[in-house]
Amino acid sequence: MSTAPVSRRRSAAPVPPSGHRDAQWYRRAATKASAAEPDAQATSRVSDDAAWSVVSHIAAGILLYGGLGWLLGTWLGNRPLFVAGGVLLGVSLALFMLFRKLESLGREPETPREDPS
Repeated sequence: MSTAPVSRRRSAAPVPPSGHRDAQWYRRAATKASAAEPDAQATSRVSDDAAWSVVSHIAAGILLYGGLGWLLGTWLGNRPLFVAGGVLLGVSLALFMLFRKLESLGREPETPREDPS
């Protein structure tokens, strides 16, 4: 008689004392197993939000500061120069704000290292 090694997998939820696995046990096991896996939809949602954030920040910077440049240029008499300056200022401030925002999103909280010795 040969004894083959039996591989015992640990289930996500503990087996009830009766040994009978009912529907609630399977729900608990599925919930714990799915909680351990990252949600692909949530990560794609974050990247979609970041992409729209980039587009909206740059468009808002161009429109807002370009409009302010147009108003200043109309008031002071040199419209093309002020519009160009306003657009450049708007783009540069929008990019600066985006880099700051995305930089703070990319940081993860630091965990202290344990000394191996």
